[in-house]
Amino acid sequence: MFQFFRQLSKARVTVRAPLFNQIRKCCEYVATATSNFLVQKVLSDKENRMLNVTWNNESVSRYPYVFLRDNCRCSLCLHDSSNQRRFDTVGDLDLEIFPDKLEVTPHGGELVITWPDGHVSKFDSEWLHSRRLSEEGESAKKTSFLNKKGVEFWDAKTLQDNIPRSDFQEILEDDRALFDWLSSMYKLGIALVCNAPLKVGQVDKLCQRVGYSKPTIYGQFFQVKAKYGANNLAYTTDWLPLHTDLPYLDYPPGVQVLHCIEQVPGSGGSNQFVDGFYLSKVLKEQDPKKFNVLSSTRLNFCDAGSDFIGEFDLQIARTTIELDEHGYLSRFIHSNHSRDSLMTVSPERAIELYDAYVTIGKMMRDPANQIEYKMVPGDMVTFNNYRVMHGRTGFTVTEEGGRFLCGMYMDWDIIHSRLRALAKKLNVRSPC
Repeated sequence: MFQFFRQLSKARVTVRAPLFNQIRKCCEYVATATSNFLVQKVLSDKENRMLNVTWNNESVSRYPYVFLRDNCRCSLCLHDSSNQRRFDTVGDLDLEIFPDKLEVTPHGGELVITWPDGHVSKFDSEWLHSRRLSEEGESAKKTSFLNKKGVEFWDAKTLQDNIPRSDFQEILEDDRALFDWLSSMYKLGIALVCNAPLKVGQVDKLCQRVGYSKPTIYGQFFQVKAKYGANNLAYTTDWLPLHTDLPYLDYPPGVQVLHCIEQVPGSGGSNQFVDGFYLSKVLKEQDPKKFNVLSSTRLNFCDAGSDFIGEFDLQIARTTIELDEHGYLSRFIHSNHSRDSLMTVSPERAIELYDAYVTIGKMMRDPANQIEYKMVPGDMVTFNNYRVMHGRTGFTVTEEGGRFLCGMYMDWDIIHSRLRALAKKLNVRSPC
């Protein structure tokens, strides 16, 4: 906000004062007219060395003065191009600091603080609101929710014929199409990309459009087709049960991209998808004890063999349902065919774990919770590997054709980064 005015004020350009003031006022008006959060009033709490900010929606946020001084946005305290802190918090921050002067611009778009040493800090209202601190009551309230803001759960009724679709070429050429595709995947955990060329290398183009892909023990990319001596069930014609990929990694890939180049004619070879977050929500509502078992007891996963990197032997233990520090769902990890026979729990706990495991397993296979989609050549299906389980019906390879998919992985780090950068460029709100 006010970026044009600030850049103009920094530039070595001669502008007459009246014109300069008119430009400033116009910038303030445009910025405040498009702002969702404006400062309505401020109240200084000297006893607690804190500033109380009342917003235009009547909510109140509290900011310690040490926090505000530490996060001054001026070029002396924050490096312009790197956006990294120059201010020496350890050496220069006065823990007892209290301002000499507080000002709010006429439209509430900016807070200006003058400190005892004469230093002036200016805070854009949108930035300040986005950096508000959590109150204890607010943090406690968060633990009662399972879904993060912008994330929507689904079942078969919600999504069977409503998977979001995007055009491959439009994503490559248009930033808004790229943003919409990534936003859909963030929100629902799954999205289709259609009309990709029927040749190897297209998944790489899509991943490079986002940023970069994630290599694994299967290489930079992998090809899914039936082969003799398969080291993975995906490389057979068998029914492939619902699962998330590579659960035996400490940091599994966050997103999978599958490109259909050839599809078997007739029946078979259809992909199945289930929202693990939705199942977790339902389980917690219907049987909290089993939810707690699956979110607190670790299962062991392993995989050993030979592929792109040569010999490998991967092992890890993790819970089926993973929650972050606020109680939000962060991962749902399930792969029955990669689950180890090793169990590091008591016999009594093992019985409870099996009971909960089978319960949620039956929920996965309930048609009410599962969607099915048979990709056609040129389709790409992209999905959240921390949330959406995928499987495949069995099929038969005939003289008329087989089934050939190309795949790649990405991490959510680069996707979140891309979404935020695009949101700034397009002047829209990022979902994450």
